[in-house]
Amino acid sequence: MEYIRNDGTKAIVDGNKVQYGNGAIRKQVIGANFTNGVIHGGYLSSFGGSFDDELIGLETGLGDIVNTKIGDVKDAYELLKLKISNMKSDDIFELSHAVLETIDEFFGGHDNISERMNYYYSLDYDESKNNKISNLKGTGAAMCVERAALAQNLLKSLGINSFFKTSGIIKNNNKEVHSYNLIEFNGKYYIFDSSMPNLINNQINPLIAEIDRETFTLLSAPISDIGISTTVKHYNPYWDNDVEITYDSGRKKHTVVNSLGEEHRKHL
Repeated sequence: MEYIRNDGTKAIVDGNKVQYGNGAIRKQVIGANFTNGVIHGGYLSSFGGSFDDELIGLETGLGDIVNTKIGDVKDAYELLKLKISNMKSDDIFELSHAVLETIDEFFGGHDNISERMNYYYSLDYDESKNNKISNLKGTGAAMCVERAALAQNLLKSLGINSFFKTSGIIKNNNKEVHSYNLIEFNGKYYIFDSSMPNLINNQINPLIAEIDRETFTLLSAPISDIGISTTVKHYNPYWDNDVEITYDSGRKKHTVVNSLGEEHRKHL
């Protein structure tokens, strides 16, 4: 797809590859720098592969500087295999539910996120390059970066075309930086957020919302001045309230989508 940027130059977007006019192709930008919601250098993070030795580096502007690699997450793969052994392989909601359960079981839920910074070193970059997401197994300290990175590998292991994405979001009127996943599956496109689960029929379910192809293409592209802000509303069981999230906030175009299963939503 071709788009005209704010400065008048043409951008050709194909997945997480962007070509600017006749210039070089930028792709697979893992990590981005943010201060108070402003993206330095004009890039968003978008990665369409399966994490191995790639260094994931994020600075949120809140004193939370993360440098890490995926590490050994083979136990998560085994957990997922057990969950999908008797599952319909064409149901994205069921598959994403299995991925969410696997992530929760691998990391041990969300009960210890205040201790997360004990596992990262914001002042010593060389030391921080040895961090491993797998070191957070069972700690309850994993947040969006770690959860979305593990989700990326799990989705790719299922043969699903997915992207690890980091961008600015607005959550209940508060700006912050957030990592999540974009999915292409059976000709349809989705936002998948393993850190913002939904509550349906008194059970924790993934926040997954269907989007159109153009929205998927622009959300998955590592470029900040073109795109579509996408708002999803759901009920979050951890916070016991309704949550409105706008992904890729601040774009000229905007759309509102429903999370899958919302027609059956019930509060505790």
